Amino acid sequence: PPSFAPSASPSRGFDQVFDVRIDPRATGSYGIVFNVRTPRCGHTADQKTCGTILLTGMSFVTSHEGWLEYMIYSRLGPFDKFVGRTSNWDLVASGQTLGRGSKKYTRVLEEDISIEDESGTTLNYVGFKPLHVPGDRSQRSFYISMTKRFRKNGGTPITVSFSYPMVDENESEREYEVVASTPELEVFEGDGVLDYPWPPQRDGPYYRRPRGFIGSFDYERYPCHPLINFTGWPCPYVSRTDRPTAKPTRRPTIRPVSKSPTKIAINPPTVKPVLQIGQAGNRTETDAPKLVSAGPKPEEIDSIEVEDEETNGVFICWNVPCRSGVCKVAILLMMCFACYNLY
Repeated sequence: PPSFAPSASPSRGFDQVFDVRIDPRATGSYGIVFNVRTPRCGHTADQKTCGTILLTGMSFVTSHEGWLEYMIYSRLGPFDKFVGRTSNWDLVASGQTLGRGSKKYTRVLEEDISIEDESGTTLNYVGFKPLHVPGDRSQRSFYISMTKRFRKNGGTPITVSFSYPMVDENESEREYEVVASTPELEVFEGDGVLDYPWPPQRDGPYYRRPRGFIGSFDYERYPCHPLINFTGWPCPYVSRTDRPTAKPTRRPTIRPVSKSPTKIAINPPTVKPVLQIGQAGNRTETDAPKLVSAGPKPEEIDSIEVEDEETNGVFICWNVPCRSGVCKVAILLMMCFACYNLY
């Protein structure tokens, strides 16, 4: 009989949401800088977890409920030698949004946007775009900061939240523990930044370490699928090729395009038609009446046919353009008179 329990755990989807723990003792300041890292290949139970991943979104936590302005920078590799050196980082996200308080994540906007401030200055913000983290123990650094454009009631600064050291003995030491991890990604502690812009003097009074990032990452497990263990970037896609076609032996001849002939309107004749005689049976050319005229086309002509009793031949006694009823009656009388004289 079928079992009620699955024989194996269901496979995880490609798209994942990674929630970094929320510390009940959370503190905060202007910003935090930290590293993320992929696992080493060959050192995990699941060998499918050491490849490159693609970060597709992120969130952070702030105690503020109201308008704030944030800046997020990133670079490949560890952050320790580039603290306070903004020129060595890439601005990957910025914007104005509403902080949701300490119990909810504040989402980083993903669309570029321009805002005009009170002075009429246009502020251009950058939406978060996908960022790769190479596989096999490679690192990517993040620096998240609030600016001083907005403040809380009373003039106090708006802060981004981070946690205290995972190990109390590591306070003020450059010993960074893993805050949280998944089979594909590890988030490490970093340095809390107590000013904006961040000062380049890492050993000064404006840094607290170690501190843990509080937030979330959205990521794609296998951005280079069907390659699972690929650790580089970009993905080595193979371009599609179709079956080659034979080359033409000579250049094609371009045929001239002829236009449709113009239909010329023919007006009714202005002179009286000339009566001629045509051949029918044993009759001569002078026997049968026939009307020849430079009139309209055959489909535009009304005709009256008279049958020859001797030869069963049909004679067209009169062909003229005629449209009105009066005209047709007049022509009928004339044809009867002509045919009477002929026979």
